[in-house]
Amino acid sequence: MNEQFTTIPEHLVRRFNELSVELGFGIVGDYALRLFGELDDLGFRILVTADEQGAGFAADAYARLRGFGVAACTYGVGGLKLANAVANAWAEQVPMLVVSGSPGMAERSSDAMLHHRVKGFDTQLRVYQDLTIAQAVLTDPRIAASEIDRVIDAMLTAQRPGYIEVPRDLVDTPIVSVDGPIPRSTVTVDPEHLAAAVADAVSALAHAGTTVIQAGVLVARRGLGDHLKGIAEHLGLPVATSALSKGVFPERHPLAIGVYQGAVSPTAVVQRVESADLLVRLGVLPTDMNLGAFTSNLDPGHMIDCTDDDVTIGPRTYRNVPLSAFLPALHEAVSAGKDAPLPPAHHEPTFTPDADAEIHVERLIHAVAAHLDARHGFLIDPGDCLFASVELPVPAWSLASAYYATMGYAVPASLGAGKADPGHRPVVLTGDGSFAMTGLEAGWVAFNGVFPIIIVMDNNGYGTQRPMRDGPFNDIAPLAISRLVDVFGTGRSWRVTTEGELETALTEAFASDGLALVHVVVRKGSTSPALARFAEALGKRV
Repeated sequence: MNEQFTTIPEHLVRRFNELSVELGFGIVGDYALRLFGELDDLGFRILVTADEQGAGFAADAYARLRGFGVAACTYGVGGLKLANAVANAWAEQVPMLVVSGSPGMAERSSDAMLHHRVKGFDTQLRVYQDLTIAQAVLTDPRIAASEIDRVIDAMLTAQRPGYIEVPRDLVDTPIVSVDGPIPRSTVTVDPEHLAAAVADAVSALAHAGTTVIQAGVLVARRGLGDHLKGIAEHLGLPVATSALSKGVFPERHPLAIGVYQGAVSPTAVVQRVESADLLVRLGVLPTDMNLGAFTSNLDPGHMIDCTDDDVTIGPRTYRNVPLSAFLPALHEAVSAGKDAPLPPAHHEPTFTPDADAEIHVERLIHAVAAHLDARHGFLIDPGDCLFASVELPVPAWSLASAYYATMGYAVPASLGAGKADPGHRPVVLTGDGSFAMTGLEAGWVAFNGVFPIIIVMDNNGYGTQRPMRDGPFNDIAPLAISRLVDVFGTGRSWRVTTEGELETALTEAFASDGLALVHVVVRKGSTSPALARFAEALGKRV
């Protein structure tokens, strides 16, 4: 039997096409120049960002919406700048692939001190061994294709980032081809345990007086949103989400009750979740951010808790029953009969400005909520924007670094989100501190054909920390943010200090079709109710 041959770029693009990944994000360098060129010749574009970290955040957002994302870079200075974005993807279970060009194998033979090298030629690889689920340096043409497949399979199975390194002198070397689609690992499911877990859950649901579902981010990662919605609607069960899973269940659906985040959440949400006879927790990662600095008060004895591996119902744990198997089976088991009547629809958010009043955080959130509709996706940066958004019901998806909590995520992520889902215009809510880190990416987002509405909440520094411990370390240099559109050479901008100006600016920004940058000056010291609750809880721990 004759072997068939391909090249590394050809095999990568073939697999990307299978995964419906149409493009990647990154910055070229001489070690990656040939790789980028070959990928481009094959129709796989790498969109240029201002910085490698921005490329990583864009690829992360693309992966959250499409199921897989690609960030490309050069060796050393590129790969190591990507590391923070990859750490974010690991922490929040995002299958983002890093493809890095690197020095050729011939160049390495003399142990030369080549530019971008740190210690050994494997330094970057060793860094990524801690940040990714699988890694491959494609040095052997006989197994390069199967190594690519191994990394992708591990990423999809674990929902974690991966790393592939391509020496530049092997980019167009023939490699042995692999037939068929991406070989996939079999997820371990114990059928007897699955059946028992479903029967136990159905019994618990039947005997509970009040039941609340809390939907976690793994519902989205595993593509189980339809099953969640089907169960909730058929049984008439209210649904809460978490900080990390905001938007997994439509927040303006009649059954949506908001984000449960321990003491961070509004009292009505906390009481409804914590007083339920039964809490069905589906794929919720038990992080400090999701649990409001561990201020949640949940009784495991009155809980169905399903993870990516097991289901626990009260004192009984069913091993090898992952969420991906349990949720569809539970949906099927409870789907007989008529759907329960839905409660009345939520009132649509409204905002009536007090024209000359200073802007407070809570009022800004009300104003943004009133302008968001089904045409928009929502991206949030850590800080008071993230906490305040607990009380902002989004009509579609919402993306945030809500566990790893890396500042500067949202603006570059809007590029990946806009490319992954062109049907929803990205709306970004970011603070002045986060915007200072990655705000220049807004120009590159527009350059690449995505035109977000970026709302910068300027509270004059690192406002999240001030309620816990203030000092000069929370002060940052002021920026004339609205003038950046002149630097970019595109878009419109507004600087607003009153509620009347805010309403006018948001109305015009949401009606625009280009880059829109709204600089909102809020009163110094103004914080959201959610941040006040969080600061009180966290201040006891710091």
